[in-house]
Amino acid sequence: MQVYDFEKNRNKISLELEERYIKSKGKLEELKDYYKNIGDFKEKKYSGSDKEVIDLEDIKDNFSYIENKIIGIKDLKSEHIHISICNKNLDYNEFVNCSFNNVKFENCTFHGNIFYNCVFDNVSFSYCNFEDEQGIITSFENNCLLKNCSFYKNNMKNIIFNLVKFNGVKFALTSLKNNILSKCIIDEITIADCDLKSMKIIKTNINILRFEDEFTSKVDENTFFDLLRLKNRKKNNYENIFKTYKNISVVFEKNGLFSFSGEYYYLAKCAERKALKGLEKFKSTIFYYICGYGERPTFALISSLEIVLIFSIIYMFSGLCINERIIHYNLNILFYLPRKLMYVDFIDCFYFSLVTFTSVGYGDIFPIGYSVLFSCIEMILGVTMVGVWTATLARKITR
Repeated sequence: MQVYDFEKNRNKISLELEERYIKSKGKLEELKDYYKNIGDFKEKKYSGSDKEVIDLEDIKDNFSYIENKIIGIKDLKSEHIHISICNKNLDYNEFVNCSFNNVKFENCTFHGNIFYNCVFDNVSFSYCNFEDEQGIITSFENNCLLKNCSFYKNNMKNIIFNLVKFNGVKFALTSLKNNILSKCIIDEITIADCDLKSMKIIKTNINILRFEDEFTSKVDENTFFDLLRLKNRKKNNYENIFKTYKNISVVFEKNGLFSFSGEYYYLAKCAERKALKGLEKFKSTIFYYICGYGERPTFALISSLEIVLIFSIIYMFSGLCINERIIHYNLNILFYLPRKLMYVDFIDCFYFSLVTFTSVGYGDIFPIGYSVLFSCIEMILGVTMVGVWTATLARKITR
């Protein structure tokens, strides 16, 4: 009873990503044609072989191309000194191989911008708007790096992050609605009271993704977190994956989406099992196989059928009495008995195993010898497994 077909969702979102790019490109061309028709189109280029500091106040026109420039402070290493940029409209520009260092953006607009291979180091965005009403997306592309950055009360709807690395990034009270993160590397992201409705993360390596909500970050049925990828199979990597899945599960639960919460809880426990050792790992493995940590009722059903089949074979060798006929196999006669007789005996043993497992006990077949002990064990397992299966199924149905 999986909530997601992850591969199907991944392919669907990839198609959506391509459609967004095509649609946005068409809208951008339409907007350029509009400004050309009214004689107000000015496309400027700011580039150079060596990185130089550029003052964004000098960029007064939209549709500018800025390459190999530094925005902010060039050589200053202090994290406490910033360049402040307020009430600036930076719309429909293309930034290529630029570095944003120690910059504070406040109440600025970034409609339809494209950032290629740009570095944002110690940059903060407050009360900024990235969403374009024309439907032209803002995108961070091709190995952009966001390091020690903060986003506070921004409108960042419909943004695309493609091949972007996040390290020490915090989103607070920010709308990330309908964002797509594809093929990214997330070393560390903190989310606090953000709108994550319809946000999708696919094909992404995630090390740390934590929520520091004072209230609750918003998610819905269209919010999707892909299966997390591992760089290497170290114990601490599995522990980080466990914590990330657990955090995601809690957020879905707080939003009343219990089925989605259960799916990520299951993934969290699977990751945790790989990080455990000894007795704890053994217990976790047992819980996994008998009920999928309470999220897979079919596991309990399959495990029950396996137990019944195993005990059916055990009864063939330990002994049963059926209408004064004894079934008691041993290895010496096993290869000489007719196959048809073996099938009939196995069916009888399977029938006895099933009624013993379910504690029905019709009395037409009874155990002899060691089968008495084995039937007691199977009855205990049967009562336990039927209870587990019923509880797990009822839990899923009520959700």
